[in-house]
Amino acid sequence: MMERRLEQRHPLRVGVRVRDRSGRVFFSPTRDISQSGAFIETGRVDLSSESVLWVDLPDPDAEGGWNDVAALVVHHHADGVGVMFSHPYAAIDRLTSLHHQPRAA
Repeated sequence: MMERRLEQRHPLRVGVRVRDRSGRVFFSPTRDISQSGAFIETGRVDLSSESVLWVDLPDPDAEGGWNDVAALVVHHHADGVGVMFSHPYAAIDRLTSLHHQPRAA
């Protein structure tokens, strides 16, 4: 199977808030994430490919600690949706380094 992503995703569970055009809100974790997209575990929702969502991503440098980004649904499964972000999610580098730091004993 050919890889279609722009870059490798990190297997990282990040809590996000997702809104669709109808105003429905989902609080869901990501399964994996990169600067250009993510798989979000929304469960079974009625979203078609090419739907536009708004995703609040954690960002310690943003006002209020969140970065709101538009995302295009590129595929969906029974357990969630794969999305492509409208602009790069720069905070991912800080999140992955925090999650990969050794824990103090």
